[in-house]
Amino acid sequence: MIKEITIIGGAGHVGLAFALICTSKNIKVHIHDINKKSINLIKKGIMPHKEKNGSVFLKKAMRKNLLSYSSEIDNIKINKINVICLGTPIDEFLNPQYNILIDTIKKLSPYLNNNNHIIIRSTVYPGTTRFLHQLLVNNNKNIKMSFFPERFVQGLALEEFNKFPHLVGSINRKSENECKKFLKIFSKDIITMKPEEAEVTKLFLNSYRYIQFSIANQFFKIADSANLNYEKINYAMTHKYKRGKIPSPGFTAGPCLFKDTMQLRAFSNHNFSLGMEAMSTNEGLVNYLVDKIKRENNLSNKIVGILGMSFKAESDDIRNSLSYKLKKILSLHSKNVLTSDPYVKNDKDIKSLNYVKNKSDILVIATPHKIYNKLKTKKTIYNIWIDF
Repeated sequence: MIKEITIIGGAGHVGLAFALICTSKNIKVHIHDINKKSINLIKKGIMPHKEKNGSVFLKKAMRKNLLSYSSEIDNIKINKINVICLGTPIDEFLNPQYNILIDTIKKLSPYLNNNNHIIIRSTVYPGTTRFLHQLLVNNNKNIKMSFFPERFVQGLALEEFNKFPHLVGSINRKSENECKKFLKIFSKDIITMKPEEAEVTKLFLNSYRYIQFSIANQFFKIADSANLNYEKINYAMTHKYKRGKIPSPGFTAGPCLFKDTMQLRAFSNHNFSLGMEAMSTNEGLVNYLVDKIKRENNLSNKIVGILGMSFKAESDDIRNSLSYKLKKILSLHSKNVLTSDPYVKNDKDIKSLNYVKNKSDILVIATPHKIYNKLKTKKTIYNIWIDF
């Protein structure tokens, strides 16, 4: 029975959620994260980001004294199970960046022994798990290693964790058996495969979702350009017709879908034209909306208010949010651009909803937060979220 684990990147969206899931099973968790601000908030019982029921889980974990912390590598507590939950960005050429994971493995190496197990929870380029294991083998550290990707919707991890089978791709049978034994604490529904197969599975899933959104956005642009009501069209396609299911149009962004589609493109030797077309459509929706606003208004003397700066509804996460692209482009054409978001705290330009509503000539709903459902104003509103 595993009594304690370590999570590297344990204060982030993926890491902290998994930490709280573990503490709900009375497993002690050592959170290691270089983000000292987030660590300090967690120590005070405050969630550093939005997570449904996160505060409840955190307070229970603290009452049971199940959490410990470190920010410096010299103070890290290595356990039998050590989970890596770090961001895996792409570079300016849309290629995967390995340096964060490689640097982390190199820093961990002096503290590891052959009894340790590294579990990678980050979404990675296929072959990364085996590559990182070989780095340690070359350093005489023949530890166990597995890939165990997260599969939940950000912000709903505590609710969704056991709703789907867990995927495990281990470097060898010994690693697989130990990883399965650990995960059976939470669920017996586990699918095992080679690390590369598990890595590709995660990229396929995220890329498929990104492409689905691009289809919805392309349909919206076609209908809207022809002055047709896409809301009615979408309803006709989807209502009581199971083969017509399609996402609603809207800004498709955030730290995962676009990035992972580009990782898959790199893995295919840049022979993934469908992914590139999806990027063009999804990223181009911002430009389409700006062109529409410009055609219908003389923006040179207008103040535009953008409502919603996080990348998705009911979230405080602004990573790769297309709201900021919208703000940048509108700033080139309008008198001024004001922004508001009820959840975003780390943007000094954010104003209150009433301030933006009163000062703006035109309003754009960039993120469909529920609070905007009750918005009352006689000013022109641009909103592409048909199910809003």
